[in-house]
This record gives sequence, structure tokens and C-alpha cells, in this order.
Amino acid sequence: MWTKEQLQAINKSGSNIIVSAGAGSGKTAVLTQRVISKLKSGVDINKLLILTFTDAASQEMKERIREAISKEEGLERQLDLITNAYICTFDSFSLSIVKKYHYLLNIDSNVSIMDNNINIIETSNILDIIFDEYYQSDNELFKLLISDFCVKNDDT
Repeated sequence: MWTKEQLQAINKSGSNIIVSAGAGSGKTAVLTQRVISKLKSGVDINKLLILTFTDAASQEMKERIREAISKEEGLERQLDLITNAYICTFDSFSLSIVKKYHYLLNIDSNVSIMDNNINIIETSNILDIIFDEYYQSDNELFKLLISDFCVKNDDT
């Protein structure tokens, strides 16, 4: 059922792993089985760090692990611990670390992840400012960049 690489990802111990593969390749199933193996060896679910790229993937991961735990005898206690387990996105985990240690970073504890739409707008505004400065400076390298990479006439 498992490929050689999948079995390696499931059974490797003593180090962290990254499972990277295309959609539909079985990443969630492999990671779920790896978690079950860890739980059977005595590691509590709330001692593991399981990171995904999207909220949807982290929710699916948590549900798959919960379902797999419920099918395993002797792991019932893990169902109580899964609520506090770190099964989340890279972004949310990083944010939790920043909030926890904000005082060491000398930043406000109310820091949050910027909404992508705001990020796009702000990036565009900053680029406009930079482009305006370069236009006004009459920078030859900038003119070359514009002439090489702009599709439309840049007279305006």
C-alpha cells in the first residue's frame, strides 16, 4: 500500500521531516500514519508540531488524525489532547511565537497577519513611490529596465 518513500516518511525517527508532493499524492495519509506511529510509541499529540500551508489543509489534517485516533485502541486519551495540538499553518504558528515573545522582539503584542488584499494594495503603493522617485532621478538603469520590460508606451 505504501511506497518506499512514504514508508520512510512514516517511520523515520530522531529528526524532523518535510513531506512535499503534488496534490492527491497521499501526503495527508502519510502524515496521519506518521502521527499514529508517534502516538503508539508514547508521544502525546500535543507534543507534535504539524504545519501546513493552508487553513483548509490544517483542518483536514486535524480531522484525519482525529478519525485515525478514534480507530486505534489505547489512544483514546489523545482525542482530549488534540484540541490543544499544534496542527496549524506556518503563518499561524509563526504568529503565535511572535505574540508569545513579542517583548523580546520589541514589538506590540497585538501583532497580526496582514490580509493579502491589504498587502497587494500596500505593495502597489510602495512600488508607485519607488517608481516615481526613479523617474524623477533620471536613472539610466531604471530607464533601461522600463524600455526592456514594459509592454506599453510609458510616456504618461
